[in-house]
Amino acid sequence: MTMARAAEPFAEATHYIKVVYQEYSKRNDLDTCDTIEQEISDLVQMCSTTEAEVRQTIKELSKHVHDLETVASYPHREGLHADRVAALQRQIDVAKRVIEDMDVQARTAEQQCEEVDARLRSATAAAREAAAASSSLAANLKSQLAMYKHITSTTWWPGKPTISGTVSDTKTGDIRVFDFDQNISQFELVNKLWDLL
Repeated sequence: MTMARAAEPFAEATHYIKVVYQEYSKRNDLDTCDTIEQEISDLVQMCSTTEAEVRQTIKELSKHVHDLETVASYPHREGLHADRVAALQRQIDVAKRVIEDMDVQARTAEQQCEEVDARLRSATAAAREAAAASSSLAANLKSQLAMYKHITSTTWWPGKPTISGTVSDTKTGDIRVFDFDQNISQFELVNKLWDLL
């Protein structure tokens, strides 16, 4: 009786173990485990494929980002644009000064032109006056020479190395030739000509 009671707890435990074994040994549970394992394997494969695709996408995106950074980056050193603008501003300032100097020179040249024009007008007027006076003087000299020739009847022979010519006597018709050295004094020349007259 005591032994039968002592064996009962193990019998109950054995019974539970059998029930559990029967439950786990059912075919549908094995199929379910196989399905789950297959799904897990598929998921692992899909994750591996997706990881490879994501890695490739990240690689391509990294290359695009690098290309964009290369294109978007300023190709020259920092501050070059400001230096160029400053250099252009200096050139503009120099050009302004040159234009101002040229403007001053143009105004000066214009004033000089006005002064030259005034001098030219004055010189033209003086030349006209001189021409008028010269014309009057020439007319007077011509008249005086004509009168001198008429009175003295003297004809000069130019182009000779001596003072030469003729004196005509209108009363007698005589023609007297004279030929004097050019070194003769004016006083002596006048006296000799007067004697011929």
